[in-house]
Amino acid sequence: DKIIIIFTDQSDIFDNSDKGKKQCPFWQDTCTLKPIIDKYFKARFPNSELEYKYLIPTSKKTGLDNWDSTLNLVEDSLSDIKVEEDSTIYVSHQAGTPAISSAIQFMTLAKFGNQVQFLVSNEYQKDIAYLIPSPKYLWAMKLQEATALLQRYDYDGVKDILEPYLRKSKEPVAKKINQLLETAIQWNYANFKAFADGFLEVMGDVEKERFDWWWWTGYEAAYLAVVRLEQGNTVEALFHSFRAVEGTILAWAINNYPNHTYENKHGWKLRYSILQELPKYRDTLSQTQQKNFEKYQKIGLFGNALFKLLQTARQEYKTHPYINIVWDDARKDRNNQFHRLLGLTKAEVFDCWNTNNQNDWEKILLGCLEFISKERFTSLKDASLISKVHEELKNALQSYQFLLN
Repeated sequence: DKIIIIFTDQSDIFDNSDKGKKQCPFWQDTCTLKPIIDKYFKARFPNSELEYKYLIPTSKKTGLDNWDSTLNLVEDSLSDIKVEEDSTIYVSHQAGTPAISSAIQFMTLAKFGNQVQFLVSNEYQKDIAYLIPSPKYLWAMKLQEATALLQRYDYDGVKDILEPYLRKSKEPVAKKINQLLETAIQWNYANFKAFADGFLEVMGDVEKERFDWWWWTGYEAAYLAVVRLEQGNTVEALFHSFRAVEGTILAWAINNYPNHTYENKHGWKLRYSILQELPKYRDTLSQTQQKNFEKYQKIGLFGNALFKLLQTARQEYKTHPYINIVWDDARKDRNNQFHRLLGLTKAEVFDCWNTNNQNDWEKILLGCLEFISKERFTSLKDASLISKVHEELKNALQSYQFLLN
């Protein structure tokens, strides 16, 4: 229906002395061939509309062998091309400099996607020409983009990019990638119960016993804080870091004192009967808390009441290098920060945990969780099951790429 020919014209960037040299790129320009090309296509394709475009560089430093500037020229040249969504676009990109060829290839894929088919020919074998559909090219580009997002733990972004390919594929690995992404997305939303269900479905019995332990979600929340920090989301990093430790203390209390804890619509409560096992607990509370505890025979398991429970039961907290930071520093700063409608720097996140760098911040978080759970891990990443899903997802994507090839 329509044929678009792209010519080069470098006449403005070379002076007469340059043009006098046989090797000058000016002599490789194709714009002078327009009369011949025009006559040829009109004879061979009399019913086709012809359109001519020109790549005209403005400087010898950014000529048609310069990748960046050529990409911009090609992008500008193709910007006004409009085609129907059901049209097929045949692209012959082999002519011109390598920069032009690559730019044509890249920009047509970016602009028209699956509508493109590349026409590949050989000037020495005129009877040999064949088409390469765009999906293989597109997949390589999309995979690179998805891999960059995967490095940032942006599982929603990866799914958005790959979903059209995964939906059409009948390969078992495509289904697995979908399941892994759905599982990882649940982790990213801190829906750890749904994450556990997805993990068991797609990973089998690997680490199955982990989900039977009361402390496992605390480590997931802590590593989620690390991921949020690396993504630049400092507010959520602070939120998840404090939530990980406080939530793990709550889980510890529920697990260790099932007869003295219960949940209602307002959250978890501690019964007055806890004094049977920890008679000194009441004395650690404020005067107001003591009166209300005795009056209502219960107290909310959060904040000071929760921390004092751990302190009463675990006297070794006094000499622990990290756990005291939770109620002495992190709680105070966390409350202050969450009542401000201001930004939060990484330095401020670290300062809330009485440190000034990420390595020590992670070390403090890990140390607090280990004190509560009495478990040992080499790092927060090692303690989190998302790492296994993440690696499995990377391997599955590489396998899928191999199948497409």
